[in-house]
Amino acid sequence: MIGNYSLPAVSAFKPLLMCLLAAAISACSAPPKQPDDYEVSSASLPDVSHQAKPTPTRSGSVNRQSLVLASLEQGNHHPAIAALFHQAEQARQKHQWRKALKYLDQARQIQPRNAAVLYRQAWVNLRLGQASQAEQLLLRAKVFSSRDQNLTRRLDWLLADALDAQGKGKKAREARNRATR
Repeated sequence: MIGNYSLPAVSAFKPLLMCLLAAAISACSAPPKQPDDYEVSSASLPDVSHQAKPTPTRSGSVNRQSLVLASLEQGNHHPAIAALFHQAEQARQKHQWRKALKYLDQARQIQPRNAAVLYRQAWVNLRLGQASQAEQLLLRAKVFSSRDQNLTRRLDWLLADALDAQGKGKKAREARNRATR
């Protein structure tokens, strides 16, 4: 007997005390990063390189479709997104555009507000000749990229390509002007 309590009564509370102790300890640790916790910036976009011969637009100017993405998997991303970008890059290297788009669609399901995911989807859609879909993706990406001017410029360059491909020369020039400011 301890004080006025018998030993069996104290041991009945032992599981409850252990649970409280475990809860207190776990509350002290930082929660794991969630997909939306990763910062999206222009650094999370793939690099571009020039093709040997730039492609002229209908208006005669050179567009940025003559730029080739160096890799779909570049940047600092949530591990699930990075894995999907890697798979999309492997499909891109084999010119399996629909397969690459499938992986990027999965990435967008995880991070629907990630402008870098939307940028990649738009780029692949443009390669597939789906300029209207690319335009819609880029406009959505611009909503989520407003804090990063470099990211917004990259989106505007690709948007200009999508608009040019649809014969919207005036809007394409406006997008290019925004990109060069």
